[in-house]
Amino acid sequence: MAPTSYQGPMQVDEQQKRTYSQTAEGSLGGDQPGRSVAAILADKGQDVFTIGPEATVLEAVSELNRRRIGVLVVVAGGGKPAGILSERDVVRNIEASGVELFERTVKEVMTVDPVTCSPDDSVEHVMTEMTRSRFRHMPVMQNDRLCGLVSIGDIVNHRLVELEYENLKIKQAMVG
Repeated sequence: MAPTSYQGPMQVDEQQKRTYSQTAEGSLGGDQPGRSVAAILADKGQDVFTIGPEATVLEAVSELNRRRIGVLVVVAGGGKPAGILSERDVVRNIEASGVELFERTVKEVMTVDPVTCSPDDSVEHVMTEMTRSRFRHMPVMQNDRLCGLVSIGDIVNHRLVELEYENLKIKQAMVG
C-alpha cells in the first residue's frame, strides 16, 4: 500500500467541508471587486459636496477647508452640475486677482461643463479620461442627476484592491 500522501481523495474526504487559509472572500469581503464606477461608489458612498454659483470664492474656500476636500461641484437649479471648483482653480486665479479673488463669485472662477461619467462606466475609461484631460475629480451622473463623485485617489485605491485580488488568485492557483 502506498503512503497516504500519495493516495487520491477518499469519499469521506470529499464529504467534509474544506477550508482554505487564503480566499478572496476572506481577504476582500466578497467576490472580485467590480470594474465599474458603481463599485467605487458602493465602497465610498455617494456623498457629494456642492455649492451654488452665486456663492463667493471665500465661502467656497471655507467649505473646502472645513470639509477637508479638494473640490466642490457647482450646482444650479435642477441638480445638474454647471461647473466644478477645485483648489487648483482657486490657486490658478490668485495670481491674476490677488485677494480680490475671494470676493468674486464661484461662477467666475469655476471650471465650466465638467466631464462626467455614469455609474456604468468602467474604471479604466474614467482613469484614462482623467489622465488624458489632466483633472482629478469627475462627477457621476445618472438620469441627468448628480449621484456621486469619483477622484483619482478613489480610482487608484480601487485598482490596488483589484491588483491585490489578482495576486491572491495567482497564489491560489500556484498552491492548488
